[in-house]
Amino acid sequence: MTNKFCRYLSNGYSFYLKDQTLQLKPCCWHREHIVFDDTYKIQRKERFESINSWTRSCQECQHQEDSKHLSLRQTGRDWITESSHSDPVTIDIHLDNECNAACVICDHNSSSLWAKENAKSKNTVYIRPLNNVDLAIDKIVNTVNLNNVTYIKFFGGEPLFTDTHLKFLEHVPFPENITIHYTTNGSIYPNSKTLETWKKFKLIIFAASLDGIDEQFNYIRWPLPWEKVSTNLIRLRDNAPYNVIFRVEFTVNFLNAYYFDRLETWVENNFATNRVGDTTELNIHRCFGGAWDLGMMPTAIKNTILQKYPQNHQIHNMIKHISTQSSMVPWNEFVSQWDHHRGNDWKTAFPDLVQYMPTLLNIT
Repeated sequence: MTNKFCRYLSNGYSFYLKDQTLQLKPCCWHREHIVFDDTYKIQRKERFESINSWTRSCQECQHQEDSKHLSLRQTGRDWITESSHSDPVTIDIHLDNECNAACVICDHNSSSLWAKENAKSKNTVYIRPLNNVDLAIDKIVNTVNLNNVTYIKFFGGEPLFTDTHLKFLEHVPFPENITIHYTTNGSIYPNSKTLETWKKFKLIIFAASLDGIDEQFNYIRWPLPWEKVSTNLIRLRDNAPYNVIFRVEFTVNFLNAYYFDRLETWVENNFATNRVGDTTELNIHRCFGGAWDLGMMPTAIKNTILQKYPQNHQIHNMIKHISTQSSMVPWNEFVSQWDHHRGNDWKTAFPDLVQYMPTLLNIT
């Protein structure tokens, strides 16, 4: 039966490779995982399917709902019906980290370029890990029943940087019943095979991760250039198959939150709909963990953002729940190392906020 607290707990299958071992979670935000082996059904029942209230593993959804934003728990109702059986209805595919970006909010676990940059900074040689993607796909399609799947989400790295997504879709029955969701950095225009494949499916959600525009984008999504990404998105807007709709995902960190209105304006003027008039969704979610965690926000910046955005604005609603603190050591260490290495300058990317961080003005 479908879990009444969160339908992902009973019918969500989020696959990813960790240390070349295939792992399984209910969704991409869940913090616990199990090994995908012969005992996975028993493990699922014990670890996930019996949950009926908030747990530490569900904190991301809880934070989203506390700040009046939709969580995965809530949107799961769009894909999973109350009468769904225990077979997977939603599937996440996160089987490689091949990526052409090293975003400041990311790390080597989700980006091969970050792994290469870390090796370079330590004067070591980057060794590409053994790729078990094909074996993982074979194990998934030969183990679980895909007949009831209605939703598939592809993660990376960058999912359009490899053909992993196409390899998996070859095995999917009843594509006419399935919505495919890509979380992409927008830097790679889909090739002809991808565009033809998309036409077979019910719906394609093309979700572009844009944490700002112009200098904010270039800094956060290094080394991707905003000019190329924005050109790709407008081209896709005008030429994608009719079943492609667009989303923009904004990951809120403690500096880019102030500039969210610039992205809002760009979407409204350039990317408001697909070519048949379907509205582009603009979603925000919190940056968790690392030097750019939203919780790193100094009080002065929080107050400035709350004054800039009205009380009913989604940025205001998210920021007002943040508990600020004074220690900026992790972030200080990050920009001290990587701004110099990349030829970047946080003060140039976020000029309006420099005055609120006086102890950091000497960072180069």
